[in-house]
Amino acid sequence: MTRTQKPTSMYTASELEQIDEDELVNRFRNGDIEAFNPLVLKYEKKIYNLIYQQIRDRETAKDISQEVFLKAFKALPSFKGGSAFYSWIYRIAINSSIDFQRQRNRSRVLTFEELPPDADDILQMSVSYPSPEKFLEDKELGKVIRKAVRELPPGQRRVFNLRYRRELAIKEIAVLLNRSEGTIKAHLHHAHQRLQGMLLPYLRNEPLEWHRET
Repeated sequence: MTRTQKPTSMYTASELEQIDEDELVNRFRNGDIEAFNPLVLKYEKKIYNLIYQQIRDRETAKDISQEVFLKAFKALPSFKGGSAFYSWIYRIAINSSIDFQRQRNRSRVLTFEELPPDADDILQMSVSYPSPEKFLEDKELGKVIRKAVRELPPGQRRVFNLRYRRELAIKEIAVLLNRSEGTIKAHLHHAHQRLQGMLLPYLRNEPLEWHRET
């Protein structure tokens, strides 16, 4: 086992990969705040890259990365060790990225997959998602689709929105929700099927029994 009680500057890349993270966490929780430094060194690049993939701005990604480790530093005493340290800080990074995007109030474009083949003309349209605080006025189809998404079961709706509104990868959603990638894919598959059934009458100019005027 690699010794972890050594100056941070003396760690090689190979040693960082082999550090005993549980030991470092325990040392930190027992008052050795220097034990946090090797964890930062090991994961700072991964966390930065993760955030940059979501934000696409280098300086902002650096700032958010620093905030993530500051949050982790403050919260680590209450970390119960139910998951790996990286999974825990990964979720902090994802949530921080989502928070930033929410504050930036940027509209996202949602394109739907696997809708009925006779909907080709309508599928050329995209739905502009608004800020989380308030839905923007949009075309009739956009309103119908947003209402359909809100009719999904909670688990499917959350996964669907993370995938298409927040543009997270399957793996990222799995880590964020602490579920397997297979479970996330199943939620998306069932959400697609349910939306197909809900939207098909609209595409055929038929009444929508589930549609509620709100």
